Amino acid sequence: MRLTLTHLTFLGVNREPASVRFGPAVTVIRGPSDTGKSFVVDAIDFMLGGRKLKEIPEREGYSTVLLGLTLPDGSPVTLSRSANGGNFGLYREDLQAHMNAKLPPPPESLSQQHSANSDGNLSKYLLRAIGLEGQFVRKNMHNATDSLSFRNVVHLCVVDETQMQSEVPPAFTGSYVTKTKEISVLKLLLQDEDDSGLSAVQPKDKKISAAKVSVIDRLIGNLEAQLAEVSEASQLREQAARLASSIDALSSSLGGLVDERGSLAQDIRKAQNEVSDARTEQGDLLALRSRFGLLQSQYASDLERLVMVREAGNLLNYFRRGVCPFCGAEPENQHLNTECDGDTTAFGEAIESQLRRTRGLAQDLAVTIEEVAQRGFALQTELTGTLGGLDAHRRRLTELDAVLEERNRNLRELIDARSHVERSLGLYEQVASLEKMKQVVADEAVSATSAVGAGINLRAQREFSAALSARLAAWRFPDPEGVRYDVSEQDVIADDQLRSAHGKGVRAILHAAFTVALAQYCFERDLPHPGFVILDSPLVTYRPPDAGVTPAPVASGSASGSDAEVSDEIAGAFYDDLQRNCTGQVIIFENTDPPDGLDDTTVDIMFTKNAQRERYGFFPR
Repeated sequence: MRLTLTHLTFLGVNREPASVRFGPAVTVIRGPSDTGKSFVVDAIDFMLGGRKLKEIPEREGYSTVLLGLTLPDGSPVTLSRSANGGNFGLYREDLQAHMNAKLPPPPESLSQQHSANSDGNLSKYLLRAIGLEGQFVRKNMHNATDSLSFRNVVHLCVVDETQMQSEVPPAFTGSYVTKTKEISVLKLLLQDEDDSGLSAVQPKDKKISAAKVSVIDRLIGNLEAQLAEVSEASQLREQAARLASSIDALSSSLGGLVDERGSLAQDIRKAQNEVSDARTEQGDLLALRSRFGLLQSQYASDLERLVMVREAGNLLNYFRRGVCPFCGAEPENQHLNTECDGDTTAFGEAIESQLRRTRGLAQDLAVTIEEVAQRGFALQTELTGTLGGLDAHRRRLTELDAVLEERNRNLRELIDARSHVERSLGLYEQVASLEKMKQVVADEAVSATSAVGAGINLRAQREFSAALSARLAAWRFPDPEGVRYDVSEQDVIADDQLRSAHGKGVRAILHAAFTVALAQYCFERDLPHPGFVILDSPLVTYRPPDAGVTPAPVASGSASGSDAEVSDEIAGAFYDDLQRNCTGQVIIFENTDPPDGLDDTTVDIMFTKNAQRERYGFFPR
C-alpha cells in the first residue's frame, strides 16, 4: 500500500514547462545552491496539501502545478493545483506526456480541506490509497481524538533542510498544541494502532475547567477572526525580516541625502553671503563712480577756466612787456619781477603751473576711475557666477527635497507595514500563548487518562531503535549501537545525548536516519506508510570525528568540526545503503556530488546553474 511520486511539473502560458521526473527507487537531485532544489521539496509538500507555495522570481508566469503519482495498484494519476493554492484537480492518467498541449479541465476535484465525512478531499483520497482511511489519533491529555489527516503524516516522509537541522525532534513539527497528536501518529505507524477506542476523561473540576477553556476558546476565536485574511506566522516573520532590511537600507540612503542637503544648505548660505557682499561692494563702487564723476567734471571746469584766463591774458598782452595795460606806465617806469624770464610774467607762469597740476590730477583721477570700472566689471562677473551657482544649488535642493519627501513617504509606508506585520505576529503569539494556557488548564484538571497515554510500547520502541541503529551502522556513523529512540523524550539519543544537543550536522544525519528507518520499518512489516521519503540536504553539514576519537556532542549552532563538510566515506556509505537496502522510493536533494558515482537503478539529476552545461536548474533559464 505505497504511493510513488513520478514527476513534478509547472505549467504557464508562454512558458516552457519546468519538470523533473523521479525514479521508482532512489533519485538524487544535486547541484549548487539557488538552482531550485529546495523549491522542488516545497512544491511537493504544497501538492500534498501544503497551504502555500514559496515565492521565487523564477516561478513568475507559471500558474499550474502537476504532481504525478502511481497508486498502490499501479495505476497512474496526476494532481493539479493552481500555484496560488486552493483545491486540487484529479486526472486518472499521467499528464506529463501531454504537458506541451493545452491542459484540459480536471474531470474530478478534491478539496484541500481534510474531512472524515466526505470523500471529495485530497487527504482522504491519499489516506485511502495507503490504508490509513478512517483512523483516529489522540489530540490531548483528556483522550479526545481527531480524524487522521494526511498532513499529520507528511512531515514524517518529506523533510526540508530547515527540519533536517532543527533541534525539534524528528517526530514533531515544533507546534506545542499538536505534540500529543504527533506522538499518536508515530505510534500509529509503528504499531498500526489508532486511538479510536479511547474514552475521553473529564477533569475533576469539570465546570471550572470548562469555563476556563470556554473563555480561552472565545479569546482564541476572536483572535483567529482577526487573522482570517492574514498570512501564516512564518510568512509574516519572513516579511518582517524583509521589511526591516528595506527600512535599514532606506534609512541609510536617507542619512546620505540628509547629509548632502545639510552641506547644500551651507553652500547656499555661503553663496547668499557672497552675493550680499558683492552687491554691497557694487553700491560702494557706484557711489565712488558718482563722486569721481563730479570731481572729474570739476577738474574739467577748472582746466577750461585756466585756459580761458591764459587766452584772455595773451589777448590783452597781460603776459608781454610794454606799456602797462592797467596804468599805462612805460616799461622803464615799471617795477618788473626779477624772477620773470623773457616776456612772461609771474602771473602767466602761475596759470601754466596750475594747468599742469590740474591736468595731472585729472589723469590720476581717470586712472582711478578705470580701476574702479575694471573692479566693477570683475565683481559683476563674480556675482553672475555666484548667482548661477546659487540657482544650481537651489535647483538641487528642490530635487533633494522631492526625493526626501518621496523616500520619507516610502519609509513611513514601510514602517506602517512593519507595524501591521508586528501586530499580526503579536496576534499569532497571543493565540499560541492562549493555546498553551488552554493546554495547561486542561492538563492541570486531568484526573486520569487511559493507558494508551504512554504512547509507543516497549517492543515497537526496541525494534525501531534497532532499525535506526542498523541504518546508521550502514552509513558508518560512529558508535551506532548506542543510538536509540527514547519515548520519554520522544527524541533520538546518540552518544548518551539528545539529538537536539548535537551540532546541526549530526542532527541532520540523525533526522535522515530516523525518516529512512521509519519508512523501512513499515515496509518490512507491511505497515501503512506513504511509500516515499524526501530528504533535503542530509549530508552537506556533517563531518565525522577523527579516526579513533569518540565524537563529543556539541551545542546547537556550534562552529566545531562536527558541522563541517561530510567525508567521502560517510557519503559513499549513505548512497550505497539507500541503493542496496531501501525497498521504497527515496528522493535526495544535495549540494555535493556522490563520491563513488551511482548505480544504474538510480535516477541522477544534476542542476548546474550553467546554461552551457547540461540542465541549468529546475526552471528553464
